[in-house]
Amino acid sequence: MAQGGLNFSITDELLSKYFAGEALPEEAMAIDGWRASHADNEGLFNASWKAWNATSRHPYHLPDKEAVWKVVAPKSTKKVRYIPWLAAASLLTVITVLAAWLLFSQKTAYRTGIAGIQSLPDGSVAKIAQGSEISYAENFKGNTRTIKLKGSGDFDVTFDPAKPFVVETGPVTITVLGTSFHVAENDSLITVQVTSGKVSMEEKGKNIVISAGQMGYFHKQSGRLFLETYHFAFDNEQLGTIITRLSIAFRKKIIIKDAALAQLRISSIFDNKSLEYILEVITSTLNLKYTYLNADEISIEAEE
Repeated sequence: MAQGGLNFSITDELLSKYFAGEALPEEAMAIDGWRASHADNEGLFNASWKAWNATSRHPYHLPDKEAVWKVVAPKSTKKVRYIPWLAAASLLTVITVLAAWLLFSQKTAYRTGIAGIQSLPDGSVAKIAQGSEISYAENFKGNTRTIKLKGSGDFDVTFDPAKPFVVETGPVTITVLGTSFHVAENDSLITVQVTSGKVSMEEKGKNIVISAGQMGYFHKQSGRLFLETYHFAFDNEQLGTIITRLSIAFRKKIIIKDAALAQLRISSIFDNKSLEYILEVITSTLNLKYTYLNADEISIEAEE
C-alpha cells in the first residue's frame, strides 16, 4: 500500500473519496503529494480516475477484487498495484470485445423491417403495415422461404415451386408457391385475403385452401379456421356481429356510433354483393344510415 504525504496511506477508499469530492483537505494534499512523487504514481492515478468514471461506481461500492483480478491480471511477473476501478474497466473492455467478436463471427440470422415496402431476397415484395414487423433467414437459407410476421402485411410472391413461400403468424402457417395475398392479425383473428393464386392456411393439422377472391380466417378463441367466400347468411344475428364479419371480409373499419345499435338483429342473405350494397340493405332495414369517413373507415348511426 503506497504512502503519501502527511503520513496518509493511499488506499482505494481514499482515492474513491478524492474522486467523489469527499476527501478532507489534508487527504487531498496527501494524494497530490503522492502523485507528484513519482511518474508511475501519476500514471496509476490517471488510469484509476478514468476507470472510476468509466464504470460509474459510487464511493465505497467496490467490486470483488480477487474475482475481477483473476480475469484481467496481466501475464507479468512485475508487481503492479491493484486498483479495482481499473480492473472493472478492463473486464468491461474484455467482455465488450468478446461480445463483438461473437457477433461478428456469426452470420446474421434474421433481418427485420418495420413499415413500408421491402424487397425480399427472392424478388418477392412485402408491404408491411405501420407497427408491424417481419423477420426471415438471411437469403432465405433452407428448403422454404419462411417469413415470421407480427401484425399485418401484403405479399406479392415470386413463383418458385421448388421452394415454397411460408408466412408464420401466431399459431398459423400460410404456405404459397406464387401469389398475392394480405395477412393481418389482431387479438381475436388472423385473416388471409388472396388476390391471385392460392394459399394453404394451416393450424395444428387443420387446413383450408384459399383461392383468389376468397378470404380465410382463424378465430383464436375457438381455434377454428374459416373460409370466407363472400357468401353471407345472417339468421337473426346481432348487428355488431355482422359488422365485425363485414369489416374483416372487406378490410374496412366499420364503426357503430351507438353501442345500443349493435344489439339490433337482422336476417338476410348476400351472395357476392358489394359492401355498399350490403350496408344499404342493412341500414335501410334497421332505419340506420352509413357514412364513409374516409376510404377505409365507415360510420353507422341512427337516422335522424
